[in-house]
Amino acid sequence: MTVGEYIQTARTERGLTQTELGEKCHVSGAEISRVESGKRRAPSPKMLKAIAKALVIDYAQLMQLAGYIEEVHEEEKTFEQVFRNQDGEIVDVVRGVKEMFQKDATWANVAYRVCSELPDADREILTGLAMTYLEKRRKEIQTENEKK
Repeated sequence: MTVGEYIQTARTERGLTQTELGEKCHVSGAEISRVESGKRRAPSPKMLKAIAKALVIDYAQLMQLAGYIEEVHEEEKTFEQVFRNQDGEIVDVVRGVKEMFQKDATWANVAYRVCSELPDADREILTGLAMTYLEKRRKEIQTENEKK
């Protein structure tokens, strides 16, 4: 089953039109049509998340059907999910989050809240500030290493 077929089945089971689903996901009904028909082969993870939420279906299942999840391993009741980004590169998002949480749980929780609660514009501002600080810190470390 393709991701489009899965979405179409879930949508029709819930009695929604493509337009209605599109409205719930903040995309056009035509975009939902493209996803369902397979013309949009790899809908973005953001769109898949909105569709999963609107249809109350499993986001991980959509990600796997769309080809973003490379593999899922179950070990000691934990799942490790390896995703492919839109360029086809493997990105181990879950491992990164686990490492972040182990290093600083407070920061990890703040980052999650920033990601889930703030509007896009505010998140972009904070991302820009963090990236500027990281670049400044990298240059400081490089300067320190050159002095040695």
